Parts: sequence; structure tokens; C-alpha cells
Amino acid sequence: MNESTALRSAALGAIAISGVDAPTFLRAQLTNDVLRLGPNRHFLAAWCDAKGRTRMIARVCEYDEGYVLLVPRELIGALIKRLRMYVLRDRVDVVDASDSLRLTGVTGSDLPAPEHCEWRDQALLLGLPAAPEDEARALRITRADQPAPDGSLATDDNAWERLEIDSGLPCVVTATQGLFVPQMLNLHWLQAIDFDKGCYPGQEVIARLHYRGRLTQRVFRLRWQGQPPAPGDPVINADHARQGTVIRVATDAADKGTALAVIKTAAIAAALGTCHAELTLADLPYPTPE
Repeated sequence: MNESTALRSAALGAIAISGVDAPTFLRAQLTNDVLRLGPNRHFLAAWCDAKGRTRMIARVCEYDEGYVLLVPRELIGALIKRLRMYVLRDRVDVVDASDSLRLTGVTGSDLPAPEHCEWRDQALLLGLPAAPEDEARALRITRADQPAPDGSLATDDNAWERLEIDSGLPCVVTATQGLFVPQMLNLHWLQAIDFDKGCYPGQEVIARLHYRGRLTQRVFRLRWQGQPPAPGDPVINADHARQGTVIRVATDAADKGTALAVIKTAAIAAALGTCHAELTLADLPYPTPE
């Protein structure tokens, strides 16, 4: 996978979930509880398989008398097909809304706080976390026929991907789908798992790790130098033994940039790299208590 392919895999699309049973349907599928959303809040949530492995990480909000799940566009066809298998007798519609909505990233000083939503000029703004040295930022959702504002960024723009990485936000794409339980993706530290709500696919595995297990790998932020890695690439040590997996990549110049990777915590003190790049550890903007 080359750099342009890696960035295309990060492009966001939207799955629209509507119908009278949409809240209870999503509550039974996601790691977070949509009954606690409300019109002024959004959050991250995962959807997992029965083994607790993450099929998707979605940013979820109320929209147009239903919900939208913002996920990498490349996953949407397969996700919709599988989500519909769980509808059964629920009065729920699950459709691809990617072509009817415009999703762009914006930065500035007058934006909603992280995890908060606000309507402005026929656009829904979702406040996002930002690294301490960066401007406030938000995702902007409008109808597709409304133009993007000057200075906004496409969600697969390298500059936007760098902001996502600097904020420590994980992403699951085709190359990394089904590899990690949510805690390995730092989702418990990002308030994307509600450990008090009812059952959902993989809940027993996720709860067992939370209450009884020990997290042996998690997301780290890294700087790379060499050839750009891509999501799914192995992280290796000096002996070429696999120690983790790259999940997000952005470039700062032709031969360097930033990345997120899930890495074994016991290996992080060693010299690490990919097949064609050296990796050095960088800070995450949120605490990761051991």
C-alpha cells in the first residue's frame, strides 16, 4: 500500500440508522450507549465480533431524526450488509448516506468543545479533541449540495490525518479490521466503552479484560523516518520479530511523518521499526494509566 492508498483508506463516509427501534438496535450492537447521547453530544463507539475483535470504530451522533455512524468509507458496504443481519424484527433502516452528506474537517478558535455538537448555518459541528499545541477542531456535517467552507480539509487529507494522529485517535480500516479488542485501541481511555450498559457482541471478552485481565498491547504515537508505512504493516524489533501493527499514518515530508500503532507494552523500550522505516516514541495527548 502506497501513501495515497493509505490516505484514501482514511476517507470518512456515513451510515445512517433510522426507524423507531434505532436507539435500542444500536444500544445492543455498540460498545457505547446511544441512549446517553442527546442532540448536543457525540462519541466514539466500537462494533465488535463475538470474540471482542473490533470491526469498526465509529463517531456517532444524532442526525435527521436518526443517527449517523462516521466510519472509513472503504468499510461501509460490508458493514451495512452485516449490520442488516442483526436487524431481525426491529423497525430499523440501515443505509449508506455517504453520497448525501458532505464531511469536512475545520479548525479555528470558535468551535464546540470535544464531544459536543452544535448546529451552525445548516451544518452540524462535532467538536473533536486536539493536541495541546494545535487549534481547536471539528467535523462538519452538511448536505452534499452545500459547499465546503474555505480552509476546510477533506477527511482523507494528509493534514487532517496528522491532526487525528496527534490527537491519538485510533481508526480501523480493511487492513486492520478484526485484529484488536477495543482496549488495545485505547478506546476505554477515550470514553468509547460503557462498561455499565447491557450486552453487545463481544461484551464478555471486553468486560473480562477490563475487570480481570492485563492489557499487554495498546496504541502508541510514533514518529517514523524512511519509507512511509501503511495501516496493517508490522512493527518489528531489531531481530525482525513482530511487536505490533501500524494503524494510522501521516507524512510531514517525503521521508518522515507520524503514525499510530498497536504495540506490545513490553517491547516499547526496544528499538522498533517497520520493514522500511525507523520508529521513535512520541507522546499521546491523554493519560494511559498502566
